[in-house]
Amino acid sequence: MTFAPDRPSYPRYLALLGFLVLATVGGALLHPVVALAPALAAGVLWVVVKVPLRYPVLGLTYLVLAVDFVPERPQSGFWPSPLFPIGELLFTQLSALTKIGALRFPLVDLLIVGLLGIALYRRTTKSTIDPPVLPMPRPLIAVVALSFFAIMFMEVRGVLRGGDFRNSLWQWHQAAMLPFIVAIYHYAMRGPEDWPIFARTVIAAGLTKAAVSVYFGAVVVPAMGVFVEYTTCHSDSMTFNFALLVATMRFLEKPKGAHAFRGILLILCIFMGMVYNDRRLAYVSFVGCLLAGYLITPWPAIKRTFTRALVLLAPLMVVYFAVGWNARGGAFAPVHKVRSLIDGEGGEGNLDYRDIENLDLIATWTQFPLLGTGYGHEFLEPIPLPNIAFVFPTYRFHPHNSLLGLLAFGGMVGYTGIWMFLTVTIYLAVRAYHRSNISEHRAASMVIVGAVICYINQVFGDMGIISYICTFLLSLCVVASGKLAVFTGAWPMPKSTLVPSAPSAPVPPPGAITYPNEDEAPAPGVAKTG
Repeated sequence: MTFAPDRPSYPRYLALLGFLVLATVGGALLHPVVALAPALAAGVLWVVVKVPLRYPVLGLTYLVLAVDFVPERPQSGFWPSPLFPIGELLFTQLSALTKIGALRFPLVDLLIVGLLGIALYRRTTKSTIDPPVLPMPRPLIAVVALSFFAIMFMEVRGVLRGGDFRNSLWQWHQAAMLPFIVAIYHYAMRGPEDWPIFARTVIAAGLTKAAVSVYFGAVVVPAMGVFVEYTTCHSDSMTFNFALLVATMRFLEKPKGAHAFRGILLILCIFMGMVYNDRRLAYVSFVGCLLAGYLITPWPAIKRTFTRALVLLAPLMVVYFAVGWNARGGAFAPVHKVRSLIDGEGGEGNLDYRDIENLDLIATWTQFPLLGTGYGHEFLEPIPLPNIAFVFPTYRFHPHNSLLGLLAFGGMVGYTGIWMFLTVTIYLAVRAYHRSNISEHRAASMVIVGAVICYINQVFGDMGIISYICTFLLSLCVVASGKLAVFTGAWPMPKSTLVPSAPSAPVPPPGAITYPNEDEAPAPGVAKTG
């Protein structure tokens, strides 16, 4: 007897397809971007049932880093890239898209919480869709959780002191999401073996943004005849530097022709995007990353050669900077860039907007040195700032220097509680670097240290603490640092189902012949019956 295979239920699939089409048309009536929601919901259902968590997390990482980051007015607000609709869907509050006032959060938050819910559900039900993951060091988990509770403390303190609750939510929103993003990366990353695919995802996003930057700066801007301050957005500096670090550290840890060739191509493509984006902080961050690598790494031949060359060239560099200090461009353009960092936009002897803002933040901190003002309060203005409320109404809630902002709003207690995890992340990464004999892991450790430095610079100079781009990249590095530390033995393996306890000796059945010691086998005895 033969059996025919079950045929799929075509009417059921046609009904589902019809429902999907009708839902898409209905969503398009509300907003063109909402039309994507039904297809997105179908994709989410498929992910829940079939796909390992690693792949949707990789996809979300690429989208967050590659699409237009609409909160920062990408392309200076002059030109939407082909990825702008996806960026608008991800980062715009759903209340603005759906006209439902209660949905005062962006879709990216919903995706983060949804992926975390899937991970916890699978872990609770012991699903085999996701493989086991390497555990994280418990101190790292503790300080990441501490950052969330410190933010909540600053929020409660600020509201109790009469702060503006509505504005306070956007002072800490992205920073408060960091522990949840860390959690989804933890469940998605099995261990250091997954670092390459996550790094390639970030590089792909960086190349995408570099292509947008070059096209907008070289083609669109000349055609429009306008002046722009940047060609993608401020936070892309961290993505660009991450890609540069991967190329640089991979070659330095394992110098070979293939790494050099691929690294040079990647550096050229990314660097072109950085040049057009014209963020001075990007160059400062990369130099800081190289300096950190120089201090942390041992002294191989290439480092000794570089150090000797640097000592020999030091007098020439002094002359180069002295001659080019008052120059504006040409061969002395790097000198002008360095001077602009020192003098600021106001020029030598003058205070520019950022200088005044920093002084005001320090003055606010001195008024509340221990606990800060709490969230929901504006920083004080003992030195009046130019009024930019016509373009940025809440500018006193969101200082450019988010680092000083943390001190002003949280004092020493809030600042320490929120940022302690950065210290632990670097500590674990450096320990893993010195305890690993695998070049890929050592390079990853240096990339992690560099990415944390880039994050600190972005927070210090360009409101990086309220950027999803910076938060996602930092969360990835936090998880990778913890897993590298456990894998390399830089931190003891926490108790986990991955490391089962030593099996106990089996209980012999009644009547079995037993020996009290294998080395000394006396006359066999008979096991007692129960």
